Amino acid sequence: MSQRVAIEHPADDDFVTGFGAFRVLEPFGAAATDDILDSVRKRVGRAMRDFPALAHETVNVGVLYENADAQAQAFGYNRLICLPPTKPTTNVTLWHELGHVAIRVRHEDGEDVSKTSEEFCSIYSVARMAPEVIDEDRIPYLGQPSAPREEWPTLCRQALQYREENGANSHYIKRCKELLGVEQ
Repeated sequence: MSQRVAIEHPADDDFVTGFGAFRVLEPFGAAATDDILDSVRKRVGRAMRDFPALAHETVNVGVLYENADAQAQAFGYNRLICLPPTKPTTNVTLWHELGHVAIRVRHEDGEDVSKTSEEFCSIYSVARMAPEVIDEDRIPYLGQPSAPREEWPTLCRQALQYREENGANSHYIKRCKELLGVEQ
């Protein structure tokens, strides 16, 4: 069964009308504990609202298998994120994986996004997070910022703006780490 999520407000305060949907695939639902399943349903629905590129898309939630070499995975072309069914996934990781899917959608729409960069995905995803949902002391592929957590989304948006103004080869990742106070 898929669930529809109204997507109304991206981080840049433009309003998007439309609905994104997600569905928990049967193998995940069968393997997940009730607590994990309830948590994933609530948090995926919440997270999708922060990605306007996912309006009019359906994201599938599948199983991250035990032998996977990651905390979670995304397959943007298939609109699929894979999460562990027996242990909680952090919000930072969940937003990151949905970020991969949103970046893939934007790439398919012809936008200038870095579809294979883990660092870009982390910057893009944290830029869309509300500070109160950030639940880690580190940002995947970037490190542990010394800047206050409530500033991370704004600083990541500044790094994306820097990339937009100066081009994809502008050292925006280094700039982001400097803004966040991540040791280089």
